[in-house]
Amino acid sequence: MSAAEWARAPFSRYWLSAFLADFGDGVRLAAFPLLALQVTNSPAAVAAVTAVQGLPWILIGLGAGAIVDRRDLRATMVVVDVTRAIVIAALALAVAMGALSLPLIYLTAFVTGVGALVRDTAAATAVPRLVTKAELERANGRLVAGRLVGDELAGPAVGGWLFGVAAAVPFAFNASGLGLSILLLLTLPSVFAAPRRPPESTGPLRSAVRDLREGLAWLRRDRPIRNLVIAVALVAAADGAYLAILVLYVTQVLDQSAAVYGLLLGLGAVGGIIAGASCAWLTSRIGTTRVLTTTMITMAAAQLVLGLTSSVFVTGVTLVCISGAFAAFNVTSMSVRQRRSPASMLGRVNSTYLTVGRSAAAIGALTGGVLAATAGIHAPILLGVLPLLGAAVLIARTRPTREVPA
Repeated sequence: MSAAEWARAPFSRYWLSAFLADFGDGVRLAAFPLLALQVTNSPAAVAAVTAVQGLPWILIGLGAGAIVDRRDLRATMVVVDVTRAIVIAALALAVAMGALSLPLIYLTAFVTGVGALVRDTAAATAVPRLVTKAELERANGRLVAGRLVGDELAGPAVGGWLFGVAAAVPFAFNASGLGLSILLLLTLPSVFAAPRRPPESTGPLRSAVRDLREGLAWLRRDRPIRNLVIAVALVAAADGAYLAILVLYVTQVLDQSAAVYGLLLGLGAVGGIIAGASCAWLTSRIGTTRVLTTTMITMAAAQLVLGLTSSVFVTGVTLVCISGAFAAFNVTSMSVRQRRSPASMLGRVNSTYLTVGRSAAAIGALTGGVLAATAGIHAPILLGVLPLLGAAVLIARTRPTREVPA
């Protein structure tokens, strides 16, 4: 495909829009803690910036799907990105004028967190409108690979560098990138309208609550998706537990510097990018259930080795395997949700899945810290093998059933 043909393809423009948004997120997330340090020296206050960005998932995560299912997906993403761009640009202006305060940082972090919640849900729901079912793994793999590059590799590196130029620059850069993302979304075909709904006799709040109940009821009845939600809770909890103490593992167990820690994280992201790009090929060879099961077994085996080794080289290899398997799991599970869920309910299924995963990761991180403090740094890594194996058994025992028609 030539560059001109690539640019004309709707999904290519959608991918570039998503990449610009993800890249900007990586820039902003790296700059936020550095900005907080200009206002306070309190570690708790600095850490709270990250916590505030994740708070919307706990408060309104489930409800985001009900909103997404009722609205035009493109319009939803445009409104969210416009709002985020305005708020982030206002923060950049405040920094440039010397009017920065900790409450302003927290407010910006919370609003952008709400925006990321709604956009992520809408983005996962929009993909089936742009590609065929046979192309879902390939499309989702490209999106996951782009997100890893933006969120975990290039974005944070650029964010740190831009902050060194001037504190306001990374936020102005993020707002500008969102502007380009919005323009690309506006070039997409009009295929994102919400499914037709019968006239409603209740108010919007009651209707949204009813929609949420309907989504949860459908999810309980659909065994493959229900088990997938349980599996992501187990996987995310194990992942969150070991990631929370990985810096301690590298600096205390491996006796390495913070620079080596950053290098190891980068290696893990590379593994995820490779896995995301090759997931469609793997799924076509062995099928979705085997891919899901294999990824969880791979994560369990690699995490077991990680908990037993004191070699930097072996640690690097295991992190590549864990991140690659986790990326393949995410791509495949996203494709399964998109295929099985009715179009009118996909937003609610996605928001439930994402909320459970994010909440489990947060709980896992807290548990990992407690275990490391009471039973040693190796404890959360080794104990995390058990939920991963449990998730593998759960998915392997799930009998695939026919897809739900749109």
